[in-house]
Amino acid sequence: MEPLNQINCFEINKKIWKIIGLWPADDTWKYHHIFSKILIAVLILLFDALLTLNLCCMTKQLDVIIENTLFYFTAVVVASKVITFLKERDGLIDIFNSLESEMFQLCNDMEVKILKKANSFNIMYWKIVAIVSFTSHVAHFGVPVMLHFIFSVDLELPICSYSFLSKDFIDTYRHLLYLYQCLGIQYLVLVNLNIDTFILGLIIFVIAQLDILDLKLRTLTDHKTDEDNVDDVSEADMLKKLHQCVQHFEEISKFCDQIQRVFSFIIFVQFSMASCIICICLFRFTMPASTSYYIFLATYMSVMILQILVPSWFGSKMMHKSQLLPFAVYSCDWIPRSRRFKSSLRLFVERANVPLCIVGGKMFILSLTTFTSIMNSAYSFFTLLRNIQTR
Repeated sequence: MEPLNQINCFEINKKIWKIIGLWPADDTWKYHHIFSKILIAVLILLFDALLTLNLCCMTKQLDVIIENTLFYFTAVVVASKVITFLKERDGLIDIFNSLESEMFQLCNDMEVKILKKANSFNIMYWKIVAIVSFTSHVAHFGVPVMLHFIFSVDLELPICSYSFLSKDFIDTYRHLLYLYQCLGIQYLVLVNLNIDTFILGLIIFVIAQLDILDLKLRTLTDHKTDEDNVDDVSEADMLKKLHQCVQHFEEISKFCDQIQRVFSFIIFVQFSMASCIICICLFRFTMPASTSYYIFLATYMSVMILQILVPSWFGSKMMHKSQLLPFAVYSCDWIPRSRRFKSSLRLFVERANVPLCIVGGKMFILSLTTFTSIMNSAYSFFTLLRNIQTR
C-alpha cells in the first residue's frame, strides 16, 4: 500500500508559520531568520512592551483597567506560544518526523479511512476557526475605519489608548498607531489560530492511531489460509502481530510524551490566562456599559471558553480511547492460544491500563475534569471580587 502523507493536514499551518516567522526548519529562504527576528521584535516584544507600559500608566478606573487587561492576558498567551516555538524548534521537527515514522504507516483500507477522517476534521476545524477569527478581526477593526472615512466619526485606537503618550502625539500619528495595533492583533490571531489547531490536530492524530490499534487488537487472531495444518504457523504469526501492537502502543505513548514536552508550557499558560479572562469578563458584566460592549464581552468570553473546552474534550477522548484497548485485546480469540501468547497479552493489558494523557505544566491533565475545575475557579474568583466590590 502506498504510504499516506499524514502531515498534509498541517500544510496550511506550516505556510502560515513561515509567513509569521515561526517555522522551525531551515528549508526557507536564507534571510528568513533575520525576517523572523524583526517580525517577532516588532509585533511581539514591542507590542507587549507598549501594552505593559500602557497598563502601568492608565487612569486608575476599574472599568478601564479591566478592558485593557483582557487584551493584555491574550498577548501574554501568544508570547508564551512564540517563546515555545523558538525554544522547542528541534522538538517540533521531531514531532513532524514522528508523524511520518514507519510505525504510523497504514496497512489496509480501514486504517486509511480512519486517518483520512481525522485529517479531514483537522482541515475543517482550521477553516472554521479561521473564518470566525478573521470575521471578528475585520468587524472589530474594519468597521471603525469605514465609519471614520465615510461619516467622519472619530477613530479611537482599537486595543488601548497608549495613555503614556501625549494627546498631540496620538492625534498626529493616530492612523499609524491604529495600523500598528491592527497588525499586532492580526499577528496574534495568526499565532493563536495556527498553534492551537496544530496542538488539537496532534491530539486527534493520537486518537486516530488509538482507533487503528483498537482495530488491530480486535482482529489479532483473525487469519486467512487454505492450508489444513496451520496451528504452528498461525500461532507464530499472531504472536508477531501482538508484539507489533505492543510496539505500536509504545510509539503512540512516546508521541504523547513528545507533544507534552513541547507544548506543556503553552497549555499551562493558556488555561491559566483563560481562567483569568473568564473571571474578568464576568466581573465586567456587573458594571455599566453599552449594549455593544456587553455583546463583545459575551463573544470574547465564549471564545475563551471554547479555546480550553475543545482541547479538554479531545484530551478526555484520547484518555477514554486508550482505556478501551484492554477490552479490545480481550475481544480477540485469545482463550485457545499458547501460554506465551497469553503472557504477552497480559503484560500489554497491564501497560494499557495506564491511560495516555497530556499534562499541562506538570500540574493538570488535559481533560474535561480540568476544564470543569478551571470554570469553578473562575467563578470563585469572580464571587470574591464581587464581594470585595460590594463592601
